Amino acid sequence: MKVKLWGVRGSLPSPVAPEVIRHRLEEALTQFGRMKDSQVPITAAQFVETLPVHLAGGYGGNTTCAEVTTNKTRLLLDAGSGLRPFSDWVMKTEPACPEFHLYFTHFHWDHLIGLPFFPPMYIKGKTIHIYGSHPDLEKMLRTVFQKPYFPVPYEVIQPQVKYHYLEPYQTHQIGDLSLTPYMLDHPDPCWGARIEHGGKSLAWAVDTECSRLTREEIGRDLGLYQKADVMVFDAQYSFLEGLEKINWGHSSGPIGIDLAIREEVKQALFVHHDPAAPDETVQQAEEQTQQYYQELLRGRKRAGLPALHLNWRFAREGEVVEI
Repeated sequence: MKVKLWGVRGSLPSPVAPEVIRHRLEEALTQFGRMKDSQVPITAAQFVETLPVHLAGGYGGNTTCAEVTTNKTRLLLDAGSGLRPFSDWVMKTEPACPEFHLYFTHFHWDHLIGLPFFPPMYIKGKTIHIYGSHPDLEKMLRTVFQKPYFPVPYEVIQPQVKYHYLEPYQTHQIGDLSLTPYMLDHPDPCWGARIEHGGKSLAWAVDTECSRLTREEIGRDLGLYQKADVMVFDAQYSFLEGLEKINWGHSSGPIGIDLAIREEVKQALFVHHDPAAPDETVQQAEEQTQQYYQELLRGRKRAGLPALHLNWRFAREGEVVEI
């Protein structure tokens, strides 16, 4: 499987203002001038690699959308504003693609906002398969395509859309992908997904507070995480912010680290970055998570426990991961 993250922000899109871009450009050029004065030979690409995240492009501003592909199947996970750049790409590169598969975890606006701007929905002859564990799937989408919320009526897209209710905790086939819905800890029903292909697994756990921490509390939803090759996990807040925002439905990097290590996850990607947090603040949360992880390793060493390793990072928009 290959996973591409088209949107990694949470709650609402957060584009970078022009004055912020200008300030960052000035700061980067100033740093380049200092390095040039030192007479150290360096290419532009090498210089960019030396910059902090906020100067080297940032984490991205589009809300949740990911693309999972095999040689035979493409599955989109959620339809945040990240669906729009995917739409632009697919209409340029594969305009004749006859069908699309789209799984919804839930219907909060940040996971839905890109759907009305998905051109294949309006093209006769194409088929858009909509999957979810909500019995009222069609009702949810009818709400989006009605005045005064959107000018194009639902009847325009209706011939192209087919709905598929997925029974929770049951494994369903979507092409050559297997998908099993598991419940997340989030306001309103929210269903994460374990996606498997060729003996590899992806745990899609975006929009979860992970308020159930122990294995006994998580119960049957443990199957989402156990020994996953990649876990994509909600880290909207720093650990302290998470303590201040109980029942808001979002988590933090340290909680994801603990969960991933306990359940033997191989790689963790943290997403759903706070839209109110500039890239510098998201980077600080990543650094705090790194401090937590290093202290965890030191604690295990002091206790004489076996060494462990978890490959993890705060993800950026546009990242591609091979599983």
